[in-house]
Amino acid sequence: MSLPPTMRALQLRTLGHLAEVELPVPCPAPGEVLIRTIATTICTSDLTDIKRNPFGTELPRVLGHEGAGVVAALGEDVAELQVGDRVTAHPVIPCGACESCGRGLGHLCDRMGHLAIDRDGAFAEYFAMPARRVRHLPEGVDFAVAALLEPVAVCLEAVRRGRVAEGETVLVLGDGPFGIMIARLALQERPGQLVMVGRHDFRLRQVCPERTRRVPEAVTINERRVDDAAAAVGEATGGTGVDVAILAAGSAEGVKLCLHSLRARGRLVIFSSLLDPVPIDLFRLHVKELEILGACNDQDYLDEALTCLSDPALSLASIITHRVPFADWRHAIELASQRKDEALKVAITFREESA
Repeated sequence: MSLPPTMRALQLRTLGHLAEVELPVPCPAPGEVLIRTIATTICTSDLTDIKRNPFGTELPRVLGHEGAGVVAALGEDVAELQVGDRVTAHPVIPCGACESCGRGLGHLCDRMGHLAIDRDGAFAEYFAMPARRVRHLPEGVDFAVAALLEPVAVCLEAVRRGRVAEGETVLVLGDGPFGIMIARLALQERPGQLVMVGRHDFRLRQVCPERTRRVPEAVTINERRVDDAAAAVGEATGGTGVDVAILAAGSAEGVKLCLHSLRARGRLVIFSSLLDPVPIDLFRLHVKELEILGACNDQDYLDEALTCLSDPALSLASIITHRVPFADWRHAIELASQRKDEALKVAITFREESA
């Protein structure tokens, strides 16, 4: 396959300034593959990076860490993939040698590499990734859906960290794409009840679309339509509270609501990033023997996430509400950041010729 010398990309030039640029096409290092991007999805963290750059990424940097496409070139010592393969990639790159990796916690690697943080990302016509973090696409999974590999994997981590079990009551706070995916994955564990709190009727309706309707159905609460969200959760659970609360919206008020909603020995999973300090009611934690657990990245759920993407019962393709050509990337960013009453996950797409 003949490669062009340059490519189009979206580069964060300075804080708040995302720009379309022309860059050299990357050359895959030994053990890496070059992927010609067909679809990349916009993550909430991409929007946060543009505004705040919380990880202190050295700029300029091509953003985007959720991408899928076609293998365009192979670095040395890559045997399991071939040029032309349809693939998706996981953006987290553990070093494999640090203390955390040695404990089997590569997703918490002390020297972690990450697409769009220490290497250019997938908001580009090409991006390079270690072959070990790349997977073949299952039949029937298109490129935009395949770009959800890592989002689904981290949502699985949240459910597993919460130890969601059959018959338990689960609260998911946050009606963004991740909250919706967490809710659908949690329903696989057959909880006795699932309560979803959000702010947008359009999004709350996506928790259990008709074609994926399960038992029990989720109880949805729009906190903008009730006087007291905590009271509404209490009413929904018959006053008993919840066994597991998963925070999928990064706010101090959300933490407070989740902790208040937990019954004795309940578990709070902090999935969404909280960039500023948050006060915690440690007395309640003490007298109720509550647990607070972090959920960051995922403990190698790549292959399970692929299975989920292929599961028609989960209907994860419906999470992608918009597919926008690269030429209209400004519109895609605007949809993802501003149009919460009509958009969930927004994909930026590239032409598929010769795919």
